Amino acid sequence: MKKKRAGLRVMAVITSAVMVLSVAGCGSSTGDSTATTTDQTEQATEVASTETAEAATEATEEAEPEPQYDFGGRVVRIGSYYDMTPDPEKNAIEAALAERIAYVEENYNCKIEFVDLGGDYVNDYVTSVLAGDPVVDIGYAVTTTVLPSLIEGGIAYPISDLDVIDFSEYKWRSDVVDAGFYKGKNYTMLLKDPEIRYGIFWNKTLFEQNGLPDLYELANSDEWTWDKFKEIALQGNIDSDNDGTIDIYGFNARENLGWCYLYSNGAQVAEKTDSGMNIDLSDAKVVEALTAMQDFTTTVDYRKIDWSVDSWDSLIGDFRDGKSMMCLEEFWISYAYLNEMEDDWGWVPFPKGTSATDWSCYGKENGCRIMLNGIEDPETVALIYDLITDLADTQEDWDDMLEDQLESWADDADTVENVSYIYNNKIAKINSVNGFGDLNSVINTMIDEIASGTSSPQTALDTYQSQIDAALADLENHDYDADMQEYIITDEATEGESAGE
Repeated sequence: MKKKRAGLRVMAVITSAVMVLSVAGCGSSTGDSTATTTDQTEQATEVASTETAEAATEATEEAEPEPQYDFGGRVVRIGSYYDMTPDPEKNAIEAALAERIAYVEENYNCKIEFVDLGGDYVNDYVTSVLAGDPVVDIGYAVTTTVLPSLIEGGIAYPISDLDVIDFSEYKWRSDVVDAGFYKGKNYTMLLKDPEIRYGIFWNKTLFEQNGLPDLYELANSDEWTWDKFKEIALQGNIDSDNDGTIDIYGFNARENLGWCYLYSNGAQVAEKTDSGMNIDLSDAKVVEALTAMQDFTTTVDYRKIDWSVDSWDSLIGDFRDGKSMMCLEEFWISYAYLNEMEDDWGWVPFPKGTSATDWSCYGKENGCRIMLNGIEDPETVALIYDLITDLADTQEDWDDMLEDQLESWADDADTVENVSYIYNNKIAKINSVNGFGDLNSVINTMIDEIASGTSSPQTALDTYQSQIDAALADLENHDYDADMQEYIITDEATEGESAGE
């Protein structure tokens, strides 16, 4: 593909040069005109030669073929909780992946096999690796399961040690790569896609009916702030029959609001170090963010999920059915739920914090791909995976595929523009703390206490600092091998039950 396009550019330059010479030759052949024509011809020839040489150089560079490989029939097994065989009918990325896999299989003597491991896929990773016979070469996982559990437990392989995959390439999702960076090594990867994490979905139909401002206009004018968010959430609470009960909520949220406030104010809190993780709550942006969150949660009557009675997707359904004006959710609900929504909807990032310089997109976790420890010839596996994921010759071509997929999910062009801005500017970030059980629990307990108004942000930060420090200290002494053995015990118990023991 590269060779063909480069060759066309060379021919275009050469053709242009011939046309210039032909035009120059049509001038008068007498007097000064002859000299002028000669000069023009020489200049045109010089320019054409230069352009042709440059184009030829470019063509040579672009036409440089991939190295030829013969992988000797190597089968690379890619596992997940479902069959991940790409569906060409689904979208442009899946179609390109299916085509590329077929090309690599045919030309490089290898085979890609997608394995459906079912719901116990993580168990299968752990038990098979510990038994010395990995069930697959590459597996789907969730970032919070990988970091730190599967890394410290010796299940996930440090991909960066192979020096095969360039994680800075445009095709990789930077937030997923960053999420799997631990103690100086990369363990996770994922092809770039438009499925960013949390933002604000808004019901454009209800907004218009109730005289609420256009969130796109607010975002474009940099007026989509914490204060404006609070104002609209209050105005959006509708008691349509005046019975004292809210029929339509201005806002609902399934996820912990505190993290969105922190990220939207540029307060990252967690920093990975050579030894693991460091938590810094001393940044003034932290108190500022948690203060704004407390102001919202204690003064706005918004719809929160009650895990004791609500289904996990109840708030998503409420938004889809017109029972909430705004909904804090991950972008995947656009194609999984909102394709059934009758009202028009839009999407904007979480409102910008007082100290923020740009928008944010927080994610508590994300799917990713890992390589399993103990597989045969991991360099070859990494190389084959790198080859099958080369879906486009240029960033522009990849952008076209992303836009095709995003347009099929979005309800309007503004959503496409906003989401594209997030991933093109690498604004999406995945919570580094979520996989560290005790540490994550302590911080979330602190945030919940602040949200309830029980303690001021500064008081809570001072109170919980010792517990946070203790949780950090425990990271260095935690017995991850014992955690991995629990997978084996669980697996054996399951087998016993199925055998009727």
